[in-house]
Amino acid sequence: MPPVDAAAVPDTALWMLLGGVVFPVWLGAGLLDYAIHYHQRIEHSAGPYESALHLLQALEVGAPVLIVLFLEVTAPVFLALLALVLLHAWTSWRDTCFAASVRAVGPAEQKVHAVLDMAPWFALALLALIHREALAPLLGPGAADWGLRLREAPFPPWLVVAVLAASLACGLLPAIAELRRGRRALPARQPPAARAG
Repeated sequence: MPPVDAAAVPDTALWMLLGGVVFPVWLGAGLLDYAIHYHQRIEHSAGPYESALHLLQALEVGAPVLIVLFLEVTAPVFLALLALVLLHAWTSWRDTCFAASVRAVGPAEQKVHAVLDMAPWFALALLALIHREALAPLLGPGAADWGLRLREAPFPPWLVVAVLAASLACGLLPAIAELRRGRRALPARQPPAARAG
């Protein structure tokens, strides 16, 4: 079987893969992770610290969504996306280390975490393929585009609203709700002497 030439794959198909598969699976995994945490009542074992890490991760992947929605993916924009994905990976690692030290992280949650860890990398790879002509000079000859500008072909308003609403409903709001539960449970986790003092 001959190798697939990335340049022969239509950008429309790549955008559909990103927006119709990777993004919904990513959001679904986030909701499932939230449901697992809610069922386990992690606020009583991990307190607000783990939930703060979850909110931080939501912001670290939410920022790239905003960037891609409104900015043209040029060399500095792609490098910023890469930095945010790397930061998300580091935060996720810290989150897992902390969670494993204070509670049981079961097989189902580990599988969900695998999806949440890999989805940003899949999204980044698809963006690199979509914008391969602008980004190719980063790895080879030619002058890379170092400009910062709004998208030359803006997304339809309904799509922008749908992506923002889904990100808010499935990513940011659950993370905030989880953090609030962790903060409310904090006094109950302190020893009686600390509460009395």
